[in-house]
Amino acid sequence: MKVSECMQSDVAYISVPGTRDDVLQLMAEKQINGIPVVKKGTKKLVGMVTRSDLLKKADETQLAMLMVRDPVSVTPRTHIKTAIRMIIEKGFRRLPVVENEELAGLVSIPDILGAVLEENEKFVDTPIREFVRREITGAWEETPLPLAYMIMEMAHRNALVILNQSGGVTGMITVSDFIRLSEVEVENNISKTYSGTETTVEWSWDSKDFLVVTKKLLRLPNNPVKEKMTKNLISASEVTTIPECVRIFRKNDIDQAPVLSATGGLIGMIEDIDLMKLAALEYE
Repeated sequence: MKVSECMQSDVAYISVPGTRDDVLQLMAEKQINGIPVVKKGTKKLVGMVTRSDLLKKADETQLAMLMVRDPVSVTPRTHIKTAIRMIIEKGFRRLPVVENEELAGLVSIPDILGAVLEENEKFVDTPIREFVRREITGAWEETPLPLAYMIMEMAHRNALVILNQSGGVTGMITVSDFIRLSEVEVENNISKTYSGTETTVEWSWDSKDFLVVTKKLLRLPNNPVKEKMTKNLISASEVTTIPECVRIFRKNDIDQAPVLSATGGLIGMIEDIDLMKLAALEYE
């Protein structure tokens, strides 16, 4: 299978020069988390920008400084096994597809899983049990948002499971939620709440509603995470089949889901990147 058989040809892109606001507007309009960047007036690929880039560089406004320059890419003729290997090894969620240096499309984890696993009769009765991650990163629902973000960053995760005082699952919060919340805070409250300095230590709390992470400022409201989390959880069980799990991910545009027992207890997490490893085995 070639990349051309599962890639998206009609993809949103943004041009440099541009700004953070341009990126956020396009992400909101298209409901996407990663955007190819092209040279103005052309389709020549020069970078990629994701929500994570915006979060890590919360005090940067220029697209040229936010984007990852000269991103790894594939062509329409690249074998899908090569794209899978690149995504797994590099930790990417998507790869731009380039033809003669120009943007031709995008291929993502959901695209590949849909093409390789969703209708694969080989896995129609195979449960996700062996792919469930038993190590879970969570936070108490009363945790302030800045501290919840710090927990997520220190654990190198892009989402947190939110728990009540009894250990029950009450919601989730993701990197996209933090982006949305931090941008609202920047727009509405920065002038009246900021009290930090340029000489803040590597990471710390200050006296207001800010968290400094690797000397970059993330502005978040100091609300408890339960007020901003996603409460309507989409979950799976250990006996959910591989194709069914892929359909859940793609239908709901999510990359992970909590795995619950028959009584609603939290067992672990299932992530689409783990299913990519199964997709890779199909081409060994």
